[in-house]
Amino acid sequence: MRLVIVFCMLFLAVCESRKLSRCEVVRLFKAQGLDGFGGFSLGNYVCMAYWETKWKTHKVRDSDNIGKDYGIFQINSYKWCNDGTVGGKNLCKVFCGDLLNEDLKASIECAKKIVKQEGLKSWETWDKYCDGTKMKRWTEDCD
Repeated sequence: MRLVIVFCMLFLAVCESRKLSRCEVVRLFKAQGLDGFGGFSLGNYVCMAYWETKWKTHKVRDSDNIGKDYGIFQINSYKWCNDGTVGGKNLCKVFCGDLLNEDLKASIECAKKIVKQEGLKSWETWDKYCDGTKMKRWTEDCD
């Protein structure tokens, strides 16, 4: 029964999601406190989200490891959210389907927990494409 509920939540979230523009992402991330969070400028988060999903709120894909990756930050179901993955830890205490909502609240709150525990290096895309690059270009002209 729980699996049916999770599936229904995922289906509803996918129907409500879309691809956000760069400036929409900047505004949402800034409003929810990511600018400077964990010692990282806003551009770091915008860059990482771009390389994870091209700012698509509904993205779900099989993980390279265990489980699936969800939402704009591609948060893993085995470690961080609940989608019924056997042995999952759900460290963010959130259903994975909530990470697909375009308001990004659940995604940002979970990302903050990940950054507190592991830093942005938890995302290989940040390490590969964003770390050490100029971040201003990701946020400029989005006032």
